[in-house]
Amino acid sequence: MKTILVMDDERNVVTAWKRILEFEGYRVVTASNGLEGLVAAKQAKPDLIITDRSMPIMDGVEFCRHLKRKQELSRIPVILTSADRPGPGDTVIWDEFWLKPVSLEVLLASVRHLLTRDDA
Repeated sequence: MKTILVMDDERNVVTAWKRILEFEGYRVVTASNGLEGLVAAKQAKPDLIITDRSMPIMDGVEFCRHLKRKQELSRIPVILTSADRPGPGDTVIWDEFWLKPVSLEVLLASVRHLLTRDDA
């Protein structure tokens, strides 16, 4: 069973995405900020991480920077989500970007794509 870490400080987003992903057969671990997410990633060793850009304590971009510095976690695919598009000077350190709100079709297609690309 593939594990997905979902990180967002909006509880309703976490709850909705967790239910959808669990219904699809994934194990879902959650966190409400980047610091909690780093701890959860070390413990759960997820196959995919979905993180919001704007969160308290440590935002999604800073989380991605920390993740990429840790050898045991650096290869985990990451989807960054936000209500705002990344700026032109942003260094892309994530695998996909979702502009919120995200459709169910985009969510599931992206998750399936990122979880199966290394299986081929």
